[in-house]
Amino acid sequence: MADVLFISSIVLSILVFIFILFLFIVVIISIFKKENFENFQPKVSVIIPAYNESKTIGLCLNSVLNQDYNNEVEIIVVDDGSSDNTLKILKKYKKVKVVKQKHLGKSKALNNGISKAKNDFILVIDADTIIKKDFIREIIKPFSDKKVGATTGIIKLKNNKGILPMFQNVEYSFYNLIRHSFSSLFKNSVWFLGALACYRKDAIKKVGLFKTDSLTEDIDLAMEINKAGYENISVGNAYGFTHVPANLKSLYKQRSRWWIGALQALFKNKKMFSFGYGVSILFLFINQIFWSIYSVIYPFLLAYQYNYWLSYNIYSVYAFLVYTIRWFSFWGPLYVVYNLPKAGFSPFTFFGVLSGIMVTIMLLIALKIFDYKFNFKNLTAIFFFFPYTIVLNIIILLSLVNINMWKRKDFKR
Repeated sequence: MADVLFISSIVLSILVFIFILFLFIVVIISIFKKENFENFQPKVSVIIPAYNESKTIGLCLNSVLNQDYNNEVEIIVVDDGSSDNTLKILKKYKKVKVVKQKHLGKSKALNNGISKAKNDFILVIDADTIIKKDFIREIIKPFSDKKVGATTGIIKLKNNKGILPMFQNVEYSFYNLIRHSFSSLFKNSVWFLGALACYRKDAIKKVGLFKTDSLTEDIDLAMEINKAGYENISVGNAYGFTHVPANLKSLYKQRSRWWIGALQALFKNKKMFSFGYGVSILFLFINQIFWSIYSVIYPFLLAYQYNYWLSYNIYSVYAFLVYTIRWFSFWGPLYVVYNLPKAGFSPFTFFGVLSGIMVTIMLLIALKIFDYKFNFKNLTAIFFFFPYTIVLNIIILLSLVNINMWKRKDFKR
């Protein structure tokens, strides 16, 4: 049994290393590719679905109304049956068109807004999100190319106080980097972000609008648009800011919906699992499948790997604590590299250490590219990022075994 676990650990480490190495190569190459979008400022319709968003809708609308944009911006808020003061707040905004409906879910709210929109480009923003003053000007530029069907921006955090937001701040920078790198290199983004997304109306209509049979309507629509022959582009200097979960319960609720929703979208569009739709789509399939399987296997191998060297480090409480901290932080890879001349090469640790180093480098690159601060909080989050990834993998595992999640369809809070 021990031999099986030992070999399985090495095989899994090699597979993760190959996966991370591919991402690393994509990121490094994309750094040298420059965005060169033409100035393009058509009329835009902004659609904001809102359900009990009284705490955030005002800030969101103010950020849209204060845009530096030289053409018409139509603003439509679709109230999805709110029971709080959302409608009362909306009455203060005379330039905003308010559409009311029963509580039918986000997809139906978006489709309702699209049916009322008069312009050819549709910008969708979540009601808890605010955008920089030049956001619309930047997010719309790629549409000067008629092959582009959708664009998405760079999301950053409004709330980064607390342990979980501290890690999510760094995590979001990493996802921004990956999305943008794939977009730059392959002309098609991955993990399409619906909280900050702009669409060509003709493309949305061509694929039948937002679907109501997926928990992640944004990923589903992005895949449909890609299947219809359009490109989905990530715009590196279109910034928005959103709230993230501050506790484990909220994080689980959000990430389980994201993960199962993405799998739903992939199953629906399983015919796209081929090189014919490009590297980005192929990567999306492989990513979701691989990490789903990984989340099931990894808890057992993690316990085995941790216990493998434990017997050499329990001669004192201090040694045990040092070993544990080293194992669950970037101190571990540094320690292995430092001792490499003395300890020699070991496949049991080598590939995991290299993966950790490459991920850390990519996190640092992400902070630099997207104007994050190299402060104590961000560097601490990077140093102890590994335990956070374990939490995310546990959430994936719990999501996969939660039958009720698979039964859910439209995102309806």
